[in-house]
Amino acid sequence: MLMEVDKRKKVLKGFGVFLGGMLVLTLVSRGIYAQGLARVTAEEPERLSVEHAVEVTGNVKQSRELAVNVAEGLRVQEVFVIPGDRVEAGSQLFALDLDFLEEKIREKQREIEKLELQIATVQGNLALAGEEKNTEMNRAGEDAVWAQEQADKALQRAVQDVAAAGAQLQEHVNKNMENTSEEERKRQEEAYQAWKDRLAEGGQKEKSMSEKVKDLQRQKESLESEIAALKEKIAEAEKKGEGSGKESADGENGKEGEDGTVSGNSPGDAGNSGSDGELEALKAQLVQKEEALARVKKELSQAGWDQEDAAAQLGEIQGNAVKEPDYTAEDAAWENWMSTRKSLEDKVQAAERALEDAEDAKEKAVKDAQRNLEDSMRPEQADSTLGLYRLDLETAGEELERLQELLAQKGLVPAEASGVITRVGVAAGEETSSGASVVLADTGKPLQFEVILQKEDKKYVNLGAQAQITLAGSSSTIKATVDYLTEIETSPGSFSALVTLPEGTGTIGQSGTFRLTQQSEMYNLCIPVDALHIDENQRNYVYVLGERSGFLGMELTAEKMMVDVLDKNDRYAALAEGVIDQNSRIISAADREIAEGDPVRMKD
Repeated sequence: MLMEVDKRKKVLKGFGVFLGGMLVLTLVSRGIYAQGLARVTAEEPERLSVEHAVEVTGNVKQSRELAVNVAEGLRVQEVFVIPGDRVEAGSQLFALDLDFLEEKIREKQREIEKLELQIATVQGNLALAGEEKNTEMNRAGEDAVWAQEQADKALQRAVQDVAAAGAQLQEHVNKNMENTSEEERKRQEEAYQAWKDRLAEGGQKEKSMSEKVKDLQRQKESLESEIAALKEKIAEAEKKGEGSGKESADGENGKEGEDGTVSGNSPGDAGNSGSDGELEALKAQLVQKEEALARVKKELSQAGWDQEDAAAQLGEIQGNAVKEPDYTAEDAAWENWMSTRKSLEDKVQAAERALEDAEDAKEKAVKDAQRNLEDSMRPEQADSTLGLYRLDLETAGEELERLQELLAQKGLVPAEASGVITRVGVAAGEETSSGASVVLADTGKPLQFEVILQKEDKKYVNLGAQAQITLAGSSSTIKATVDYLTEIETSPGSFSALVTLPEGTGTIGQSGTFRLTQQSEMYNLCIPVDALHIDENQRNYVYVLGERSGFLGMELTAEKMMVDVLDKNDRYAALAEGVIDQNSRIISAADREIAEGDPVRMKD
């Protein structure tokens, strides 16, 4: 008994040790599993505005340039300035070759003399053209009167032709032909067709009766032949029967009965009985054939009468023959009359058209003559030749004055205002071009600061926006307004922005920094930009904390959600409302890479 108690205690103790070991192993495995989970940081979306800052470098440039121009084609003897030189009003820029200048003056004087001669020639031609204009007007008036008379004569002839053609047509119509009406033609055709139908029906009936008679005749002859043959067979059978009777009477075993018939057991009795049966059968056939012959003869007689009636009816139909209607001659005469009428109607129509053509021709001739008269009376088209020559003469005179003015200045070209030389378009020994000879920046106007913006920065810079400028070598900040903003034609996607600097600020070519900050509207769902991810299809998504049952009980998991980004900068991204809300916990950081559905745990 004590041994059983000790044994039970040992079993309970061993089971307790097993349970304790299992508990330790479970705790250790859970700890290992928990250490293997990704540690993450989660944040809830905030209500913020997204700030955008634009910072680019640029350079100071002039706000206005002045061009110095001289006549094209003059030879330059010496240039006194280079780009970057500062000049005052009246400073000499370059000098012209005087000998070349004097030759240009002589050429311009010869050009003026040529233009004066051309003007005198044009004036003389205009006087001669006026005399020719008067002669043309007189002739146009005479042509108008003659055209009117000729058109009236042609129209009168056309009126007479129409009247003559109409009279001929009326005379022909008065001789109208009388034709058999369509109703009468139809009636006669129907009568002829009905007679033909009766004739065909009578012929068919007579033919049918004739064939019936022939058929009955053949039946009669056949029956007569069969009856004659039967009679011969009966005669032969009766003859044979008489011989058999005698032999039977002489038989030794024969015995006459009370009814007169002969009976016996000899073979002769059986032969005699067979002959009598055949004779009776032949006689019965003879009676049938004779009855059939009588019936056929009766039918033949009736068919003969029917044939005679059908022949009589056919003869009566043939005797009352209806003549087939023939309108060939009448139709030919009618067609001839209609052809003549059509020809006369065409003649009338042609005459009427000729009359219309004559009226149109008269109207056109009178109109053309009137227009020619009006054209001859209309003033000549304006000829700008004389005016152009005079303008050329005026321009040549002005150019001559400028050349003489340059000669009076001994070929020296001065600056008209103070400024800095930015471009020199002439060189010693070469001729001047149609462009500016010298370009200088007007230092009397405030300078501008120019920056080049890319497309992404342009979204936040608008015309009139407030910006801050810091020039190189200066620690002070200049507040200015964007005065000019446009896309650069030679570089699509790039934009030029100009800011006017305060007067007396900066120097041409000086570099600096352009800064501009723009606040967006308030967004309800703003998250750190590090929490935003982009997949291979360039779609935005975030990881949101979720929960599910796992090894440790309820576990946190990373749930992938696609989102729409409304705005973002280098710190925050604003999301559209929908798949997430202000209570969603967005994973903003993780100590390792995670994927959708991975179990995670929060950082301590």
